[in-house]
Amino acid sequence: MTLYELQPTRSARARWTLLELGVPFESIAGREVFEMPELAQIHPLSKLPALRDGGRPLFESAAICNWLADSHPEAGLLAPSGTWARALHDQWVAFTLSEIEAFLWHTARNMFILPEDERLPAVFPQNEAAAKRGLAVLDAHLKDRDWLVDDRFSLTDIFTGYAACWGVWQGMAEDLPHLTAYVERLQARPLCPYHQDVPAAVPA
Repeated sequence: MTLYELQPTRSARARWTLLELGVPFESIAGREVFEMPELAQIHPLSKLPALRDGGRPLFESAAICNWLADSHPEAGLLAPSGTWARALHDQWVAFTLSEIEAFLWHTARNMFILPEDERLPAVFPQNEAAAKRGLAVLDAHLKDRDWLVDDRFSLTDIFTGYAACWGVWQGMAEDLPHLTAYVERLQARPLCPYHQDVPAAVPA
């Protein structure tokens, strides 16, 4: 098992999943990974995270994390397919990607990634407002529970928790006490790698 990663980008999701599962893996990390031909053989856009499992390539953090948890059901990190808890997991993953992370990432691209003459600072307020709406939904859901699904720590928290941390680090949760407490619970877990600001200046 080989994980291509750069901390603390979204590849941290795959790292945390592997650590929680107790699966041994080789880490290939650093900015130089983006220039490696082997990464391009896994991800057509040479982005991270990327995984090789028994020689088989896989990319996108949601696909990687789901595969890892599904292939180690004894760990109980992800509910089985066909259960209501699994449907809720899929719901929160989709919500995270479409209603929170898309806006955070769009701002990051326009702050650091794109050439200066292509950046659109005018989108920042709109993206922040949209991301805050998504974060507020999480805050409301967490009002009477510690974790997102079945009130127990699961892969859903590893996945959605990354975006929650990103929002907190960007100062978007000052009026979202339940979300802030949730991030603190995540960071208190011994294997949690979400402890630094997300460096928006790298592809993830």
